[in-house]
Amino acid sequence: MKKLFLWIIYFLLSLIFLLPFIGIFLNSMNFKMWEYVLKSGKTYDSLMTTLLVVIITMFINFIIGTPIASFMARENFRGKMFIEFLIILPLIIPTMVSTMGIQFAFIKLNLIETALGVAIVHSVTTMPYYIQSMRAGYVTLNKDYINLGKVLGANAIERFLKITLPIIYPSFLVGMSLVIIVSLAQYLVTFIIGGGQIMTLPILMMPYLVDGGITNGTVYSIIYVAFTYFLVFLVDRIVKNIYRKREY
Repeated sequence: MKKLFLWIIYFLLSLIFLLPFIGIFLNSMNFKMWEYVLKSGKTYDSLMTTLLVVIITMFINFIIGTPIASFMARENFRGKMFIEFLIILPLIIPTMVSTMGIQFAFIKLNLIETALGVAIVHSVTTMPYYIQSMRAGYVTLNKDYINLGKVLGANAIERFLKITLPIIYPSFLVGMSLVIIVSLAQYLVTFIIGGGQIMTLPILMMPYLVDGGITNGTVYSIIYVAFTYFLVFLVDRIVKNIYRKREY
């Protein structure tokens, strides 16, 4: 009975998650389209632009979101509920509304049609996910470990790399993975702030999907999925190598 139940679960999960991807894969079985996409310079330019935007977005999330997550997890203070509301506010306000408000400010700051401007807007969208993920990790971190690092003379960076990161690594990976996934999924805000000049992979891919170019669109969709998995895997490897080297 237990095995039957597990098989039913496996079947349903496969149906939900794999069936759409199988359809995309079958529709992409056109070698001429693969040749066209892989030989196109726009494909590689969009991948490099997407990588640049994601890296800047991850950096902004790390620099701003990490101390906020640490503070919110460890401290109790008056007005904490209000701060928590502000953190999740970008998820409540419609993306179009917030982006249009940001656009006017970015025009004055000359951040329109720049990778930095797009990354900042992506950070607004991804920051709640990163903070909540890191906050869950910091809740499990015993303050005594940090205090012991201070006693042994470790500075803030050393304490994070040698003590904090190895302990909260799963939360950090989840947070960064969500940053990557959500950032890559941003089409509308990228188009508005980038003005069509910041050609990320979703910007390049979308016209093929909406104008009936289903074959090219499915090829770009597979590249999109593979690129997302590659970035998540790369972050995982880099972080593991960092704190493993710190152990020696």
